[in-house]
Amino acid sequence: MTMSNDVSRAADKLAKLRAQADRLAGPMADAEAALVAAEEAEQARRAERAAEYDRTFLTTWTAQAAERSDRANELHAEFIELLSAEPWFQAYVAHRAERYKREKILTAAQNAQAHLGEARTLPEQRWYDLRIIEDITSAVDNAAAALGVAYAEELDAQRNAYIEAAD
Repeated sequence: MTMSNDVSRAADKLAKLRAQADRLAGPMADAEAALVAAEEAEQARRAERAAEYDRTFLTTWTAQAAERSDRANELHAEFIELLSAEPWFQAYVAHRAERYKREKILTAAQNAQAHLGEARTLPEQRWYDLRIIEDITSAVDNAAAALGVAYAEELDAQRNAYIEAAD
């Protein structure tokens, strides 16, 4: 009879839980529906806010882009001003200017030959690419190599001093 009591108790418990579940099924379904409705409302609110933002943005983007462009131009001018004040930059500009001056001299000489009706005997122009990055890299490499040579000489001197030292 114990088994039957156990089955009976389990069946009663299950019946009570089913009744409880049935009582809660309605409120649970309502709560689930309320959650879905709230989520949909939130999505709609967000979509409307996004559309509102986008409409506003489209009325101001040109002014914003112009401000960024103006600021970029100001910063570029500041960069050029600061760069132009650097002695190394001034030296590089002077170096490049000498190349342009050579070009002008050759052009003037070629024009003089042409005006005089002489045969053209002057060399053609040599065009020089702007190689500032390559020039800087080359200068850095040369300076670093010279430091490396000096260091190697130091090491050799230390070795020789050690070898030649008296015990």
